[in-house]
Amino acid sequence: MSASTERVASSGGSSEEEHLRAEIYRLQQQVHELSRPKPAEDSVAAPEKSGYLFKWQDRSIGWGGTKWGLRYVRLENGRLSYYRTHEERSPRYVLTLKDCAVRDDGSKVNRRRNVNKKPSSEDASDMEVGSHFYVFSVYQPSSKIKKTEVNIFGEDDVKYKYEDEIIPLLRFSTQSQAEKNQWIELISQSCAFCDSEEFDRQSSANQKDERETKSHEGHGRNKGGTLSKLVFEEVEPRSIARKPSGFKLKEMGENFRTKTKDEKAARSNNIQYPPSKPMHRQSSPSYLSKESAHNQNYRGFFNLGMIVLVVSNYRLLIEAVRKHGFIWNELTKLNHDYMKASLSDKLFLFPFVSGISFVQIIIFQTYVIETLLGRHIVCERLGMILHFVNTNLSLGVVCAIVWHLIDSPFVGAGLVMQATVTWLKLISYVHANQDYRLTNSHGTTLAMVKDLDDEDARVRYPENVTLGDIYYFWFAPTLTYQIAFPRVPFVRWSRVLVLTFQLFLSTTLAAFLAMQVVKPNLENLVMDLEENSGEVRTSVIGEYILKLSITVTYIWLLGFFAFFHCFMNICAETLRFGDRVFYRDWWNATEVSAYWRLWNMPVHYWLVRHVYFPSIRIGMSKGGATFMVFLFSAVMHEVLISVPCHMIKVHSFLAMMAQLPLILMTKWIDRRYRGSSVGNIIFWISFCFVGQPMAMVMYTIDYWEARTDAVGGGVAFEDGE
Repeated sequence: MSASTERVASSGGSSEEEHLRAEIYRLQQQVHELSRPKPAEDSVAAPEKSGYLFKWQDRSIGWGGTKWGLRYVRLENGRLSYYRTHEERSPRYVLTLKDCAVRDDGSKVNRRRNVNKKPSSEDASDMEVGSHFYVFSVYQPSSKIKKTEVNIFGEDDVKYKYEDEIIPLLRFSTQSQAEKNQWIELISQSCAFCDSEEFDRQSSANQKDERETKSHEGHGRNKGGTLSKLVFEEVEPRSIARKPSGFKLKEMGENFRTKTKDEKAARSNNIQYPPSKPMHRQSSPSYLSKESAHNQNYRGFFNLGMIVLVVSNYRLLIEAVRKHGFIWNELTKLNHDYMKASLSDKLFLFPFVSGISFVQIIIFQTYVIETLLGRHIVCERLGMILHFVNTNLSLGVVCAIVWHLIDSPFVGAGLVMQATVTWLKLISYVHANQDYRLTNSHGTTLAMVKDLDDEDARVRYPENVTLGDIYYFWFAPTLTYQIAFPRVPFVRWSRVLVLTFQLFLSTTLAAFLAMQVVKPNLENLVMDLEENSGEVRTSVIGEYILKLSITVTYIWLLGFFAFFHCFMNICAETLRFGDRVFYRDWWNATEVSAYWRLWNMPVHYWLVRHVYFPSIRIGMSKGGATFMVFLFSAVMHEVLISVPCHMIKVHSFLAMMAQLPLILMTKWIDRRYRGSSVGNIIFWISFCFVGQPMAMVMYTIDYWEARTDAVGGGVAFEDGE
């Protein structure tokens, strides 16, 4: 079965145009390969092949579980690379096949094709093309494997001795068994070629080109479940003529002047443009129609939208200042009261400092326990029990400190957030090092990571267990530990200064909007509750949701930009941390599940590695594992809000779990109306204009009720709460 036919069979939503382009390109590749002269028998040449295969996406979670994505794969010069389509110039990933091998992973039933088959036709369907997916993987053999054992696995019932230690670097499938066999044969030959002297000579000669075409996986490209691109064309640059020294305008200008000999040339308007000359010469759609061949440029509309947005929101801000006063007066008063406060009143920061110090103790104890395990001083079972107790203390003790000793919700939220991040990091640190210790998989990790420092490329477990390594991981903008991270050559301090300035501006503006608009509206909500004896009316709730929706959206976007772009890039730049894809284009999400996959990549990677796949390994289905991911995320969202506010409510938990039916609905809309903006509009309304303002109003009411019950009467918010 052809690669293009596989593409249509696997994704029914693919357009006919893409099908034809893929088929034309496949035929062109076959003609090119047939016309290529064969090398001499005594020469050493790397095999080459290209075509569409299904790639296993091991860093993505969809509602249906792990997905196979159709990718264009190219094998040449001992390197295996893949692209999203054959039209892309830069590969998503490039794997050098040196010290690698290929494995036949057998086949799996194409359930989508066979789901409607009758029982009587099952035996016949097994023989049909497209009834199975034939899988193979490229991996790095374990250090325990002898070179004589590295072969094409799956033939002659060869049982692999170290099967459990194999971690695929890349995994592909196809609906043609002959196609799979050909790929396996050529990849194995390429692996052998990589051990030859010819490959070493080519590698040294092409080192510069390889750096220019290195992997930029997923960065800046559209993902499934996102909107197509909105085009903003750039103004064509004007070519500037360089004038040599001693330039004489009159002399050189003569070469650009001519004179016509046609005396009637001046009357060309009368001759060439008569009144009957046709203005409509072909059938063409309107410029803004979908059928238009023009690449529409909406930059003017974008500029108009920005002007309307600035003017309208400036009017709302002026109205808020006139109604509630300017925030500067209140900030001056708060600073004056703080300076006059006694030392005992300022000791409220002591629990916060104590919590931070306790977290540092936990990190040091994690290093000590891992050192004991790496040197085999304690047994595996005892060491993992110590890790379990120590890691969970980092979150449990801090939550107790916040619950009993810190009254301010904002101070408590900062401490709980920091402890939660540390807890997630330590879980990843413990699990990853256990895998390195038991399976000796650090070689596989290093083979998959590019842009390593020289010393990092040679590190082995337990050499990585150092105090500097664990603290580098603690400061690094990631939640998933690995033995070595991609690094950039040097720190760009000018970039750090620019990001720091952007961080200051975005956080200042967010704080200004919160104090100038959000806080007065929440105080008015409390006053309404006191006047109505705590009675909550639907009309009042709806009114305050509308008042807060726009401002809360601005604050959320500013907070996202400040943290995920500015702060995390500052950390990455100062630490020379290379992988800076902290988010993707979540704002184009046409389904809710795409938003959760794209907006917070560090958390997404952590959930994939430490929740989703562990659930799969214990026997859960893909749907059950995805449900566990949402359940864990819902519980953590509730902890981050309820503990600092000193009240156990389930608004955040229920809001997270309620997104499961919303995910199904938006997925159905995205499949039914491919390319439409309906799902994206539902996402923005549900998250920014309903969800977050409603959560803020509901938690304000609950917090007011909790404070009222604590003092035995109606009270308003105190300053700073």
